[in-house]
Amino acid sequence: MDAMWKIGERMMRWGTLAYCSVFPAVSRSYNRKRYPCPIEQKYHENGPYQVTVHSIDGIHVFFPDTVHKAPLPTVVMVNGTGLKALHYRPVFEHLASWGFVVIGNDDSNAWNGRSALVSLDKALFQNSMVSSPLYQRIDLDRIGVVGHSQGAMGAINAATEDDRFKVLYAASCPQKSLAKKLGWSYSMKTISIPTMLVAGTGWIDRHISPLDSLLLLAEELPDTTPMLLGRLKGVEHRYVLHEGDAYMTAWL
Repeated sequence: MDAMWKIGERMMRWGTLAYCSVFPAVSRSYNRKRYPCPIEQKYHENGPYQVTVHSIDGIHVFFPDTVHKAPLPTVVMVNGTGLKALHYRPVFEHLASWGFVVIGNDDSNAWNGRSALVSLDKALFQNSMVSSPLYQRIDLDRIGVVGHSQGAMGAINAATEDDRFKVLYAASCPQKSLAKKLGWSYSMKTISIPTMLVAGTGWIDRHISPLDSLLLLAEELPDTTPMLLGRLKGVEHRYVLHEGDAYMTAWL
């Protein structure tokens, strides 16, 4: 038992780094499951649009092939530990198929949110360039930020620093005691935009992002901030982002 506890403690301290780097960010069953609730049935499937991908100036942009070239709601994705944007390709494609412009980068240590702000700056520059495939595709009033694991902290920090973000989705955000051990920090105290906090009940995620931590984060939000909190039954840490994508899509 002592040996198992030491293994568990070591995973708590370093597991977010090693675990996310070794295992895939998206399960092989992605978009194959069938869910009982209408919102899950609708949004877990891909949307009506084909998706185009461009890599421009160090960012990866996924957007829908729409007939009308009107500005679209936009999502900046913040990576988990050791991962780059294209590890999340099915998630990016899923959101883009529902009409979102999705922006990612290759920062694999993104807890402070700064690379998300740089990516947004680059995307908005492309949005202003007539020669860019992104020209006038971004709706400046409908920009959200999403992150998983370390990236959830990055999303929170990005939303804290920049009021261009209008909605926040944080999946499996590490509890603050774990974040502190790893040299990371974040706060919900000044978040004013609609915020959804999600985690799984799988063994690893119960330790990385336990229920009591989620409740504390929810309590830390200002009383006027719209907030939704949910847990995905039986879902393990590395799969929380995609297993909850129906709710993420609807929330954004």
